[in-house]
Amino acid sequence: MLTLICPHRRQKNGQAMVEFIIILPVLLFIILATLQFAFIYKAKITLNYATFESARAGSLGGARPSAMDNAMVRALAPLYTHADNTEAYITARKRIRQEIADGYLKIDVINPSLKSFDDYGKTGDNLVYIPNDNLIYREASSEGKDSEQTIQDANLLKIQSYYCFELIVPFVNKILWAMMRYAPGEVLPGSIPQVEGKHRVGRPQTGTFNEACVREKNDSDGYWGIPIRSQAIIRMQSDAILTGT
Repeated sequence: MLTLICPHRRQKNGQAMVEFIIILPVLLFIILATLQFAFIYKAKITLNYATFESARAGSLGGARPSAMDNAMVRALAPLYTHADNTEAYITARKRIRQEIADGYLKIDVINPSLKSFDDYGKTGDNLVYIPNDNLIYREASSEGKDSEQTIQDANLLKIQSYYCFELIVPFVNKILWAMMRYAPGEVLPGSIPQVEGKHRVGRPQTGTFNEACVREKNDSDGYWGIPIRSQAIIRMQSDAILTGT
């Protein structure tokens, strides 16, 4: 029995195949990009929590960088703990510490500042510290102070963490990195001061953490990163100690 195939049907089948071939790369890119942004979102949430934990540890530990770094390592390690055993967690902690050493992760103490220590710093046991006791009874005036703070203000610990999170989804990682690295003008949000009340848009300013994160690649460096940051503020529960004393 003969079966007749309509030429119009063959033409429609061929057209559908061409359309599928054209749309397939776009569809794959959208799927991969969605996956990569999900990883970035998870990293940002984890960094927010880790930054708070670092501030909490700093408030109890004299705002010492070592205390805050240790807390950051503990809180950020679950981001890279992919197995249900102790060894995986230890490996993740080692990775975070190595990223700190390589400059991919850092914590800046915004407050108390050096001016805060100049105004309220006391010396004892070869340390310069800002008293934390009896704050409710201390003078709440910033008159004549270079820091323009009261001692209560100086006892607020504010930190900002920067993390160069590695982009791991193939193809998408290089596209996102190139968009940041070669964007016209200057800057990722927050990496340069405001200009006439508005943030300029473009590549990161030279010398900033963001610029170091999206620096030019070379054959020996396969780390494609995107800068993310977080802030936390908490009342000091111990005397803030000047780093280096």
